[in-house]
Amino acid sequence: MSPMRASLVPVDAAKQTVLAALDALTLRRASIDSPVDYIRRVAHPWTDDLAFELALQIDAGPPGDAPHPVQEVSTTFRRVARDAPEMRVRLFQGPPHAVSWRIYAADDSALLEQPVVIHCPWRGTWPSLSRACDDLAQTRASLRVLATQADPDRDVDGMSLATACAYRISAFAPPREPVLLAFYAPGGGWRGQAGFSLYAYQTGERTLTPLASG
Repeated sequence: MSPMRASLVPVDAAKQTVLAALDALTLRRASIDSPVDYIRRVAHPWTDDLAFELALQIDAGPPGDAPHPVQEVSTTFRRVARDAPEMRVRLFQGPPHAVSWRIYAADDSALLEQPVVIHCPWRGTWPSLSRACDDLAQTRASLRVLATQADPDRDVDGMSLATACAYRISAFAPPREPVLLAFYAPGGGWRGQAGFSLYAYQTGERTLTPLASG
């Protein structure tokens, strides 16, 4: 975001859009497959689906304040389990394991804003998570999001996994940057029901704020 103007998408609005997409992803995955088995076979199985749900949520909201801005969601989009409806949001073939929400000028001449970047190491092993946290820390976005399938209370060097991920991002990111951490549990997992355990965090802070889980 440029320091010379207000954000096109406020951080709280971006966060609510991501949370709605995570809720939709939970409902969709629960009816399609067994998440645990799927994760074992494919390292990043839900990234395209999450990007698609994010695009649907963005499309359902009001347009941005800029004159007819181009809203774009990018990831690999190798396989989505349904056809895309007509949307104002453009789907773009981007990096393989991250989801980006971008806003361009109407004539595509300039990137105006990147409201959200989501990294999705679904397997939840620490090497994958720590690398994703490093990538998020170096990414310019209004909201950084980490989405994975892992127990957020799992011990990592004497602290919880959620705290370890937050601190890892904080170590390389500027202070006071908003972060959302989403830890998926399958049915019968550590949450007792399928869904995400969610945490809000600001880089440089010592504590995470648990959110109402999806």
